[in-house]
Amino acid sequence: MEISEISTLSTILKRLIEPRSDALAQRRELAAELQESCQKLAIHLKSTFRIASQASEVDSGASEKKMMSLMDDLKNVDSIFLEEESSILLYLAIDWRFKDFAKSCADFYKSVLNLKQLLNENIPDSTALKALNKEDGLLKLTGAWQEELKIMLERVNQEYMKVMVIKFSW
Repeated sequence: MEISEISTLSTILKRLIEPRSDALAQRRELAAELQESCQKLAIHLKSTFRIASQASEVDSGASEKKMMSLMDDLKNVDSIFLEEESSILLYLAIDWRFKDFAKSCADFYKSVLNLKQLLNENIPDSTALKALNKEDGLLKLTGAWQEELKIMLERVNQEYMKVMVIKFSW
């Protein structure tokens, strides 16, 4: 059985946090892991859509298979993607210096939840996916979301840079 890419990348959100005495260093380490997870998840999703759209021009079966695989992968996206459900996002948000970063990550992951909903509403089965592929509907359907993803990731990266320059003293 293949391990879900999204499930693997979202593991950090499920991790229980044991606060350490060096809280700032710990939060910076967690921020680095979260930022990397967001980057990898964005790359995975963009790559899937690119491959699916290229395949639809040549082989609609391959495109459908890639999208159905993504939809199966998105089944692993659940409430842990919400800020109030993730111990790591809550832990970061407690410190006002990391609050904006935690919020940007939460917004990014919420965008992935929105993708799940968008695809589930518009592609209930492979027949609907075939119909969308014939009319370039998949690209139209996900185009706006892909732009949103780009904006969310830019915000995560900007907030990440801010927390990385925090001095170790108050």
